[in-house]
Amino acid sequence: MASQAASKAIQFAYNGTIASTLRKFAWTNLWGGREYGLQFHDTYFEPAPEVTEALRRLNLKEPHVFDQRKIRLSRAHTLALHGEKLPKAEWTQWDQESWYLKPYLDEIEKEKKARAETSGLIPPYEMKQH
Repeated sequence: MASQAASKAIQFAYNGTIASTLRKFAWTNLWGGREYGLQFHDTYFEPAPEVTEALRRLNLKEPHVFDQRKIRLSRAHTLALHGEKLPKAEWTQWDQESWYLKPYLDEIEKEKKARAETSGLIPPYEMKQH
């Protein structure tokens, strides 16, 4: 429950009505992960250094969320391997989405920006340009 309450406080770069509507439409109609019970951030790949660091921090601060992620991914891989999907009643619903990695990814992005500004060194990975 605490993670669901926290998910409502997530701020995106574009939070207007149109952006929120498009985000929900794309999540509901274009993204197939919910058919396997996944949350959106479950599909973020670990080879990206930012994602690897965000997952490390998640495991340290919220190990139960990290474990739930592993369980969802394991179940999704098993279903996909057998060519199956969850019954529609068990699909991930929009109000269950927690965007659990966003705070960690934002924190890492701020640290990268601060490091580049203070030291003049560019991190080994490319920064987002806003």
